[in-house]
Amino acid sequence: MAELATIERIIILQSADLFHFCKAEEVLRIAAIARERSYGPSEPIYQVQDLPDAIYCVVRGKVELAGGDSPGRTIGPLQTFGAAEILSGRLRAENAVAQDETLVVALDAEDFFDVLANNIEIVKALFRQLLSTAPKGPSPATSATVQASAPLVAEPMEEPS
Repeated sequence: MAELATIERIIILQSADLFHFCKAEEVLRIAAIARERSYGPSEPIYQVQDLPDAIYCVVRGKVELAGGDSPGRTIGPLQTFGAAEILSGRLRAENAVAQDETLVVALDAEDFFDVLANNIEIVKALFRQLLSTAPKGPSPATSATVQASAPLVAEPMEEPS
């Protein structure tokens, strides 16, 4: 049985980190495909190497993400997880386990791509969000490599004789 009314799903998704740049009408489309899922303490949500089937937004509770090459981190209310693998097409890179009684809204991958295919504004908003969280500027190593590999000023060519 659903715990959240449609308006509550809209407000939750509009407040979530991943959908920060989406307008209300865009979030309404996303909320239409959102489904609630409940997990008990220590219950796995997904495991390393699982096929990515959904993007999740925590409504209540905490989720521990750990495994693979990444250090463990805890996701709490209004934070999303699982989007990177959905958008990149890679298998899950970490385990997601509920830490206590946890309620999430899940966006099925296929449904999510259907929404994206029909709304370029959501795609642009997601790009803005993903780029706003990306590291800024080149790293010192990258800058040194670029400077060493390509001169900034071309030398004049000799005219043929």
